[in-house]
Amino acid sequence: MFADSARQPRWLVEALAKVAASDFAEIVVIANSGVRLLNQNRGLSPALWRAYCKLDRMMFGAGPDWSQKRDVEVLVPKARRMAWDAARNPKLGLDVAIALGDVDDAALEGLARHGVWRYCFGEEEGIAEPLAGVREVIGAAPVMASGIRIRRGAGLPDRIACQSWSRTFAFSLARSRDGLFPKTSEFLARALRDLHAAGPAWIEQSTRAARPAAPASGDTSLVRDLTRMGTRVAQRTAEKYLTVGQWMLAYRFDEGSTPSAREVSPSPALPQAGGRNPLDGFIRLQPPKDRFWADPFPYGKDGRHYIFFEELPFAAGRAHISVIEVNAQGPVGEPVRVLERPYHLSYPFLLEDNGQLFMIPESARNKTVEIYRCVSFPDRWKLEKVLLRDVWAADATLHRAADRWWMFLTMGCEGSEVNDELHLFSSDRLLGEWKPHRRNPVKSDVRCARPAGRLFREDGELYRPGQVCAPIYGSGIAIHRVTRLDDHEYAEEEVRRIEPAGAGGILGVHTVNRAGALSVTDAFVRRSRF
Repeated sequence: MFADSARQPRWLVEALAKVAASDFAEIVVIANSGVRLLNQNRGLSPALWRAYCKLDRMMFGAGPDWSQKRDVEVLVPKARRMAWDAARNPKLGLDVAIALGDVDDAALEGLARHGVWRYCFGEEEGIAEPLAGVREVIGAAPVMASGIRIRRGAGLPDRIACQSWSRTFAFSLARSRDGLFPKTSEFLARALRDLHAAGPAWIEQSTRAARPAAPASGDTSLVRDLTRMGTRVAQRTAEKYLTVGQWMLAYRFDEGSTPSAREVSPSPALPQAGGRNPLDGFIRLQPPKDRFWADPFPYGKDGRHYIFFEELPFAAGRAHISVIEVNAQGPVGEPVRVLERPYHLSYPFLLEDNGQLFMIPESARNKTVEIYRCVSFPDRWKLEKVLLRDVWAADATLHRAADRWWMFLTMGCEGSEVNDELHLFSSDRLLGEWKPHRRNPVKSDVRCARPAGRLFREDGELYRPGQVCAPIYGSGIAIHRVTRLDDHEYAEEEVRRIEPAGAGGILGVHTVNRAGALSVTDAFVRRSRF
């Protein structure tokens, strides 16, 4: 590791600590170049900027400041610390050279057989760590990109590994970075793990060509840009106190087979896209003003139709699972509470196995993935097994293929968002042992990773709905065609996107499902508090 200083941002130090603690890589030397060549901090040092960052952290910071400096030299014994002189160009026998801060990567060429690695940020894939997220927050961009840029030298093009997209909070750099940095700190260990497992071919086969390197630029009018952000903070504050965000349910009946909770449903009736009212043809179920209803899963039994969903009374601060019966004319009776725990429950995924009905509600706040068996339909459920423990996982979605169960869910690490990274697990039996996929996370993108309902088939193809969680959570749904699903790889391609963006008063949708003739979705609106 080659750095401009022994003091580096906390998230970078933690990234290296994960490598040092691994069984596939070792930090053999930490070198202080003593030379600052890139001047990455240009434009970010004025007192006004520092004052903004301090105030921003106080108002919107969600946890510890990941930009605070830590001593990176504690990761190795003193014998492995050195002052490095580029003129000597010592042969250290390195596999990878990692550059941090204002170090000239070109001066490190030839030191490591697999090149010079550095974290990169933004769509331009620049290498200026202090600028991470700044342009996106100032410009109110919906997402921020991060990854690892590999400089191989010898005329070979740079490569990008572990690229991901995180949600931008346009009113706060601190809040944006709180989601960006913890996740990004995982990338280095992941990439080295994969390189160790696959060998040198990994760089060509599992990374992609980088954009041409652009010079870092922090030039900006701080007064102008801070004024813009101040305006957005004021708008957000007014929105928070004058309106309440609320999810509601919607459904429609179409021609279909006998209702059931299938492992793979037929194609659901999707909300409209393209600027039209997304709920045209749907019957709306509007909750009272003191709560929201979301994450609908339909089920049919004895010719009757039910929708299980998340019900969150605002005063309670956590949700439970409820059910409501519906027909083509509207709801039949009032919602009934069917499952409640001392922690938040949502996304009541339903499935049948060996003639029994099961539910896997999201229990992320309990750090578990739990499965419940229906004892008496629809309102009595018994905890059957905890499928996964000590995981921060959202919206477990199961799919059965070729006598194998697959579980799709998003997982977050400490401090990061839970919306960004799609993980896969598999098991021979529903209640058996669930094993992680070798390529986890199989996708890292806040714009489409988080599950948005059951997988379904259309014209013989398998599709996976994913949530679009930027610029706001639940902005829309991305439909993906699954092109590969096995123990070695997972691949999908987006074929359609549904983003209401205010059409018909609907600001977002994030779940879609079908059972037989009944298709269901949810929708996000803002209602006046008064």
